[in-house]
Amino acid sequence: MLNVSLPYHHQVLAEYIKTHGIIRSKDQPIIAPNGLAQKWLIDLRPVLLNADMLDAITDLFWNQYTEHLPFQIAGMEVAAVPLVTAMLMKAKQRGIDTNGFIIRKERKTSGLGKSIEGKITDDPIILIDDIFNSGASLEKSCAIIEQAGHKVNAIFVIINYKSPKGMAWQNHRQIAVNELFDLSPFDVSFDDTSKPYDHQYTITWRFYQKGAFPFHVVPKSTPLMVEDKFYMGTDCGKMFCIHAKDGQAIWEYDVKTNHSKGIWSSPSYYKDRIYFGAYNGILYCLDAQTGAEVWKNPCCEFIGSSPLIVPDHNMLYIGLEHQRPRMMGSNAAFDLDTGARKWEVPQKKYQHGSAVYYKDIDAVIFGNADHDVSAYKAKTGETIWKHETQRSIKYAPTIDQERGQVIATSFDGHIYVLDAKTGERKAAIATNDICYTTALVTHDKIFAGSGDRHLYVIDANTLELIKAIDCRARVYSSPRLIDGRVIFGTSGGQIIELHPVTLEIKAAAQLPDAVTNAVSANVTGNILYASTHMNELYAIKRERV
Repeated sequence: MLNVSLPYHHQVLAEYIKTHGIIRSKDQPIIAPNGLAQKWLIDLRPVLLNADMLDAITDLFWNQYTEHLPFQIAGMEVAAVPLVTAMLMKAKQRGIDTNGFIIRKERKTSGLGKSIEGKITDDPIILIDDIFNSGASLEKSCAIIEQAGHKVNAIFVIINYKSPKGMAWQNHRQIAVNELFDLSPFDVSFDDTSKPYDHQYTITWRFYQKGAFPFHVVPKSTPLMVEDKFYMGTDCGKMFCIHAKDGQAIWEYDVKTNHSKGIWSSPSYYKDRIYFGAYNGILYCLDAQTGAEVWKNPCCEFIGSSPLIVPDHNMLYIGLEHQRPRMMGSNAAFDLDTGARKWEVPQKKYQHGSAVYYKDIDAVIFGNADHDVSAYKAKTGETIWKHETQRSIKYAPTIDQERGQVIATSFDGHIYVLDAKTGERKAAIATNDICYTTALVTHDKIFAGSGDRHLYVIDANTLELIKAIDCRARVYSSPRLIDGRVIFGTSGGQIIELHPVTLEIKAAAQLPDAVTNAVSANVTGNILYASTHMNELYAIKRERV
């Protein structure tokens, strides 16, 4: 029966949605994002694939918006593909000249590496979607459009849930949202028991360097903050010194490499010098204030590892990649003052892993491409112990000083916990994909991400899994404790703020590209700094709601 409180075209569309777009648990099981049963679900794809209904939606849109021309329309795949296409065709039928473009959920990693398909003009932008619930997908669309130098002026959706999170998002963004329906015509309602976020985020500046290589959505050169400056390597082979106040480059140093990975080595700082490696196989030491070269050592073919500095020995430790049939990689130590090689331990495979220092036994502990975790005497490189894994370890391990444990995450999908003095295995917690992160130990817990889209929380004492938190995107960003919160990024571009005791998500921010490196902050924790895999660094103001 038609709802007489709605105009005719709205009535027909509403009835079709009720019949074909509302799925109820009495008809088939529905699984919620948290894994629990869900009473109902709205899926408008069958509606958008019906020509008559799509025609009705576009008529309703243009009846409402024609008087607001000129503007252009945009939306994020998948729902926006039929919507934007049909609206452009309807505009053509009505003699309306307008522009449209599609936003990709993830930047294309090949070809031109686009995140937007189509051309953006200078006209105002109306963002189109099928459903508005929490505002998460709309926020990503806004972030990508802003990255391109434009802004969203209005939003049009078919159904607006008018949820507390959605209303809070709209209030923060100050963007008008117009809908064809709320939930009332469809005999569904929901009790939103989720707590509102206690912090909100606003981007204050963005540093960007051309030449990013989007194919690799992995951890790259993590920006290092030293007082009021950042040091960050880029795919294009330049090391930048960036002012933390405004994101302006102070100096740049070009390593002049044609390798697509440029500089993935995360810089280290000691006594006003910056140390890093590059994919031209050269280890560098630069003056931190001017970028002037102090020394360089062409020690191998490639360097993707990050240097560990141990002042007690006046040495840095780093993994090297060679092109030798019997020694494709190595772990090596270099003098901080001269760059002279002090010792080297051969590896059979390219060595991308980095090290951590364990003072109790004066050891540097590497995760190795040779499928093991190994501890070496820091002074001589003599092996203290070795623990075998099933696949490579690409990122530095973590020392749990309180319990004498070393935690290493592996490409075999396990989070290994070993005795730091002996290398004896204490636990191996399985995930469902590769692990490419350095774990965090805090509040008697171990936090480590996985490519299976979860952040794993492990009891540091019993070594039992407490919880695997669904982050809906790969977690390669190493979690850090900032202002009493565990903060990390995802390949979906989100920055997530987690309470370390309750494990509740307390806040989230959205960037346009994958956040694969660790997030940092200023001293007070009210400004976060996050980089993406596209050579960007963002300063994000963090305010309590």
